[in-house]
Amino acid sequence: MDIPKEVTEEIMAKAYPDGFTLRDEANAIVAFAIRNSSLEDLHAGKYSPLLEDEKLSRITDEEMKDLMIEFSERVEKLLKQKEEDPKRYKTLIAGYGYFYCRGWNRA
Repeated sequence: MDIPKEVTEEIMAKAYPDGFTLRDEANAIVAFAIRNSSLEDLHAGKYSPLLEDEKLSRITDEEMKDLMIEFSERVEKLLKQKEEDPKRYKTLIAGYGYFYCRGWNRA
């Protein structure tokens, strides 16, 4: 659950010309807590035509439970960082957004 190193102010100004918004923060949190988690392992498998049938389950109950626990733990880590060192949290989460969410919707 590594958070990438901080990015420079120059890079941040270029990446977020209108400032780092709540949506940018939400995108970065989702990328950190969900997208870049073990969910990626489930997604990384080979395609199957069975995926097209919406009546079929794609994730077992146990996998879903494990994912939700992992996501909660990852969000907790971020919230602790935000509470203990808000300035560092903002720099780190903005950096995470820069590295992983530049192509995501910002509004």
